[in-house]
Amino acid sequence: MKKRGNLFSKSPIISGILGFLVTLSIGIFISQKEIELDRLQENQFVNQSAELVKDRIEKILYTANSSVNILAYLVKTNDVEQNFSEVGKSIIDNIDIIDQIQFLDSGKIIATHPLKGNEIVIGYDILKNPEIRMEALAAIDKQTLYFAGPLKLLQGGEGIIGRLPLFEENQFKGFVAVIIDWEKFKKEVFIGFDDEKSTLLFDLLKTKPGEASTSSLLQTDFSEADGPVTQIHIPEGNWTVVVQLKASKAIQAHLWVMGLRFLLAGLLGYLIYRFANLPLVLSKKIEETTKDLQLSNQRFTLATQATSEIIWDWDLQTNQTFRSENFEKLLKYKAEDNYHNDAFWRSIIHPDDLEKVTADLNEAIASDSKIWSKEFRVKNAFGEYLDVIDKGIILRNKQGKAIRIIGSTQNISSRKKAEQKIEEQNKRLSNLIEGTRAGTWEWNVQTGETIFNETWAKMIGYTLEELEPISIQTWINHSHPEDLAISNRILEECFTKKDGIYEAEVRMRHKNGHWIWVMDRGKVFSWTQEGKPLMMFGTHMDITEKKKNEQELISINDRLQSANHELKQFASVASHDMKEPLRMISSFLQLLEKKFSHQLDEKAQQYIHFAVDGSKRLSTLIEDMIAYAAIGFDSERLVALDLNELVQEVLDLKREVIREKKAIVDVQPLPKVWGIPSPIKTVLINLISNSLKYHPKDLSPHLSIYAHINKEDCQITVEDRGIGIEKEFFQKIFNILERLHTKEEYSGTGIGLAVCKKIIEQHGGKIWVDSIPGKGSKFHFTLKVYDESAN
Repeated sequence: MKKRGNLFSKSPIISGILGFLVTLSIGIFISQKEIELDRLQENQFVNQSAELVKDRIEKILYTANSSVNILAYLVKTNDVEQNFSEVGKSIIDNIDIIDQIQFLDSGKIIATHPLKGNEIVIGYDILKNPEIRMEALAAIDKQTLYFAGPLKLLQGGEGIIGRLPLFEENQFKGFVAVIIDWEKFKKEVFIGFDDEKSTLLFDLLKTKPGEASTSSLLQTDFSEADGPVTQIHIPEGNWTVVVQLKASKAIQAHLWVMGLRFLLAGLLGYLIYRFANLPLVLSKKIEETTKDLQLSNQRFTLATQATSEIIWDWDLQTNQTFRSENFEKLLKYKAEDNYHNDAFWRSIIHPDDLEKVTADLNEAIASDSKIWSKEFRVKNAFGEYLDVIDKGIILRNKQGKAIRIIGSTQNISSRKKAEQKIEEQNKRLSNLIEGTRAGTWEWNVQTGETIFNETWAKMIGYTLEELEPISIQTWINHSHPEDLAISNRILEECFTKKDGIYEAEVRMRHKNGHWIWVMDRGKVFSWTQEGKPLMMFGTHMDITEKKKNEQELISINDRLQSANHELKQFASVASHDMKEPLRMISSFLQLLEKKFSHQLDEKAQQYIHFAVDGSKRLSTLIEDMIAYAAIGFDSERLVALDLNELVQEVLDLKREVIREKKAIVDVQPLPKVWGIPSPIKTVLINLISNSLKYHPKDLSPHLSIYAHINKEDCQITVEDRGIGIEKEFFQKIFNILERLHTKEEYSGTGIGLAVCKKIIEQHGGKIWVDSIPGKGSKFHFTLKVYDESAN
């Protein structure tokens, strides 16, 4: 040590330079770490602000999601027409952020609330608008709630439209949608950040489906910003939240400190040079300087822990308080108000909060606590009360007595208002759920922790208290074992993201011992970092009565099918048993006529002729009745039919009749339709045959066959200039075995038009007649048009 001291004293200039370089290096290292810390804090501030914006957007989306799920349930339970306006009014009145709700059949808007002022959108097909179509198709593709926009609305203004696609047996049926005013959305999301003095820049980017580029929704200019930036993607609307600090002050804030440290390093080098011969004095000075630096770092650490807008230091021994300049900025008081004392602070605390704050603070000081925190209200210089949170670190002497409190005061008025608004919205949503008698559940998939509402428990005859302790096992214990396997399979599809929505009909055991049917719906709203499901939310709806009605319908249908089968068997046997004696009667009468014709007079031969003719007509009548009873319909056999080809086939069959009667047939171009070939051909045969049959004896038949397309349906008309039909018989002629003329006037059994009516109605169409006696008839029937562009 002595040798080193001699070396140090021997070269004071070198010692001074070395001291300067070492001190400067330490100063640069500390400054670098401080700058890194400030940058880290800036990044954290930007990230927290972005997360706050994201949370606000997700709260809005969650509220909208709850609303559309209620509407979707109404649609799936066929209650939309009865309850749409009522539920819509409840949603609009109770959830401020939602301005309008809609129900769309396919892409066509068929219902909206409120209707007044929005009548223009009724009947509007969004899938035909190329600007709207892609985002609507994106919602269908995702099969979940998707937010489009902002878009210019047909009824005026701009809005964000959340559309939830509806499916039935995996077939898209339409949408339920909510509309949020764009300006209201921006105000809700960016409140507190729209101040010109804000240090942050915000933007919301939109990526439209099928496009690689993004567009700015707020038109924010980031060109002059150089602070840290962060982006958060929100998949429900394909938005990206962008937040950037306008200017980083990490380096600027430490320039003077770095300069000071440079001067200190030079001064220290100089002192080393001057006192190279006084190592003991120098050692003492270094020790004192180190203590000062440690104390300074301690103050910095304490101030950092109490991050807020106002920094304060209360000396309990002198009862004096130092407050930072932000005190004047926040509360607008001036230095002449003499606010650097505890009495002034107590005077501006709200009278209702003062006693609680004082008691809580005194209790913390009297205990061994090191931290104190309290939320209360204080009055600014204008007499307005602000919500603040006071946090402090209590410093104590060796005996444990509090001697000093260093802390901060933050303005939390905006947060309090937001919490109050969220609480009000939650209460409204709770009232809405209670009004629809829906049981709700929240499930932490990873821990099994589950929360049910009281309505959920009432469905199975319990109170929540009776079911405690409550977990996912509570649901399992009360569910039917056979339904659990199905439910677990559907849940697994949700957990692997094959299906975004969980929906299952399950049986649950009631407290009284019987089983009730429940529609169980839910969705995973959050996931772990490993991609596993975390939080899942859903509802229970009692559908016992609905299931009972379904079972009754199935039972009735089974009985009808059984009766229909027995009827067909009876008809087949009856036709065989009835036609056989008829053939025998006809054959023997014809043999009698042939063998004994020379012995019978003209009257007897006429009687035989009448009997043979009657048996033949009865046989034909039986065949027609059997054909009528056997008419069936299978939708899987529907194909595209070219009516031009079918009509031509019928005319070829009737070629001899047309030639004999010198009939004129005018066939105009006909469309393609959906149908089963053989039955539709039977309809054409009957109508064309009737037009050729029922005409004045002295005139040739004149037929016209043409069609008129009306949207999705096609009306086909067979027109003649025949004898016509009285108006009172327009419905009667379509009844089975109804005839308006005697067999001597016109042949037939009276079944043909009844067969036509049954076939057309099975195809989802209708058939009717327009006629003027003596001038002719028009037989009309409708079928679905075959759309080639859709295939």
